[in-house]
Amino acid sequence: MTDEIMDFDRLVRVSSKRKEWGTLPLEDKLSLLEEIFKCMTQELSYEDYKENGKEGAAVMGFDVSTAEGNYEAEQLTLGWFFLFLKQVKDTIFAYKVLTGKEKPPKMLTKGNLKTRRAVNGQIVLETFPSFPSDTSGFSFLSGTKGEVWMDPEKITDESQIEIFNKEKAWEDAAGEEGGLMVVLGAGNQVGLTPVDILQGLFRCNCVVYLKQHPLRDYCNMLLAKIFAPVIAKGYLDIEAHTSNERVAALIHHPQVTAVHLTGGKKTHDLLVFGSDPKEREKNMKAKTPKLKAKMTSELGAVSPWIIVPGKYTKEELENQAKYLAFTVHSNASCNCNSPKMICVAEEWDQKEQFLNAVEQSLANHTLPAAYYPGIEERWNNFAKEYPDAKKIESTTGLGIEERHLSAPKFANKPLLLPFLEISVDVDLDSPSGQAKASKEYAFKNEPFAPVYSIATVKGTSQNDLAAFAEKTAVFCNDYLYGTLSGTLTCPPSLLDDVAVQRLVAELKYGSLGINTWGGAGYVAQSTGMWGAFPGESLEAVQSGIGKIGNMMAVPYFQKFVFTGPITSPTNASLKDDFKKEQKLYEAINKLQLDGSMTNFIKLLSVVTGVNLVNAAMAGMSVLVAGVAYIVMRRR
Repeated sequence: MTDEIMDFDRLVRVSSKRKEWGTLPLEDKLSLLEEIFKCMTQELSYEDYKENGKEGAAVMGFDVSTAEGNYEAEQLTLGWFFLFLKQVKDTIFAYKVLTGKEKPPKMLTKGNLKTRRAVNGQIVLETFPSFPSDTSGFSFLSGTKGEVWMDPEKITDESQIEIFNKEKAWEDAAGEEGGLMVVLGAGNQVGLTPVDILQGLFRCNCVVYLKQHPLRDYCNMLLAKIFAPVIAKGYLDIEAHTSNERVAALIHHPQVTAVHLTGGKKTHDLLVFGSDPKEREKNMKAKTPKLKAKMTSELGAVSPWIIVPGKYTKEELENQAKYLAFTVHSNASCNCNSPKMICVAEEWDQKEQFLNAVEQSLANHTLPAAYYPGIEERWNNFAKEYPDAKKIESTTGLGIEERHLSAPKFANKPLLLPFLEISVDVDLDSPSGQAKASKEYAFKNEPFAPVYSIATVKGTSQNDLAAFAEKTAVFCNDYLYGTLSGTLTCPPSLLDDVAVQRLVAELKYGSLGINTWGGAGYVAQSTGMWGAFPGESLEAVQSGIGKIGNMMAVPYFQKFVFTGPITSPTNASLKDDFKKEQKLYEAINKLQLDGSMTNFIKLLSVVTGVNLVNAAMAGMSVLVAGVAYIVMRRR
């Protein structure tokens, strides 16, 4: 290996601070957190974040001089706030509680816990909303209730639940000598890597060395400014070396005690068990990892979106269909929590209406830019496996030339891929059907591309919810790859049905959304948690090991389940007016960064289409604030 690959001077310098960081009083860490927040909100301007968003849009192949490119830049800017600024706020609040500077939320104190016993006997604790940021007008989970499902082997009674325990704040904290965590940054979303850094430092109690993903190395300057307080003290360093050899050299360094990866299973297995295929297979079989450091990871899944067969109003059906389409379309369907398996009953009166609405919503919007490395190969693999799959092209007439798209980073040409819709029957009533399901390509492979499947569960109908619940739970738990997140659409009238409640109880996913996207649980991780359902092993990993979030320091956390209104304005849908959407996101971003009345009024002007800057606010303040709050929740 070259001298550059084997240069560990910076890593060793960070490692030398591990004991100092591990024993640093919580009050001092709180001060550093507050300095990070100040860097984000006072020392960096909206223009700084927007410029970073423009760089990201260009990496994806968008022309930022166009309305669409400017919109994409604003979307990337938004990621810093929804995915990171909230986590900073929540971490500060948790540290204030731990240091006695704030009282814990009343609902999270002994004697006031909102617990219940689920249909399967599990203890369930309501936690969301409880932190101050959970109820702000800028949480797109407004109107949602979230619950922690406790490990039934560890928690059998409410009295065993511990929250905000200062002595053993988080189970995975570093040992007496402190820890050095290498964070391997995510490539698909800008907001994930800073959250992982925050997790490593302030929850796992480790000093952190970040190896940035090559797609997002343009973020390093912004990250350095945001985390300047901890970088200056030597507790964090960042590098952007791009080779796999460098990654391997870093994580196998003897001073590294922990590694956190946001990526894919293939990368995970290479790092943990070795790059040579024969050696890797041997080590996995023998359960003898080459990696000595503790490995945690978040790796993705074939995420289900289950439609409970019931009677929906037209508004309910269309709202959920458009919401599903939006989450499938988002980021070219290259999200670890993108819905990949729409599960429907064999007999359901509104099935075709719902599926057509999903398809039409996708067709009526521009195709996403296929920028992520390997996306075309993965799409082609599914197309070869399912030659009869439906290709959903865009009806907008806007292609590569019309949108001024250019080649994304690591590609030699711009690319648009139609959505590939695969239909598969699931027959679990016969041995042959079970054997087929166990080998089904779409069930075992995460596309990470514009591909989704429709799984029709045979032998189920809207007249027998118990059978649908039982078979669907078995299908998702035993036949679908991964345990990260899932979503359930259910008519309000059936939410308390025993069969539906049993389905919710039986599903083994770390995050489960009911009438709201399960992937949105990432945003609520402070009073929830994000990660695979517990129980995966290094040699047979799918969605990963470990969780992030849980700033309440609740032990024995199994999964997070959150329920929202079925026609909530927060259920986003695909929009075609990029200029209008860009202006809206710009107003949202500016207000999140600076909550001044001026920015508030500017947001209202965008929302209402009326110039309110010079309007008299006294008589209409309550009305206008209400309109803004409702429209903001749509986002």
